[in-house]
Amino acid sequence: MYEAKGFQSTDFAELILLVNDFLGTLEVGKLIDVKYNSVPLAVSAHTEYGVYPDTKYTAMIIIKK
Repeated sequence: MYEAKGFQSTDFAELILLVNDFLGTLEVGKLIDVKYNSVPLAVSAHTEYGVYPDTKYTAMIIIKK
């Protein structure tokens, strides 16, 4: 049996800390996979120099239950 655990943050470094903290609690052999993704939170019809949309970073961890 498998289980998925999700994490999200608008700061990638914070997301990595959350994931690492969780992985540190797992027993050896329980981790199956870790998937990362980033999604822009705003879509703009124009671009300006130095202006970037906010991004939400997500991670899904698949573990053996």
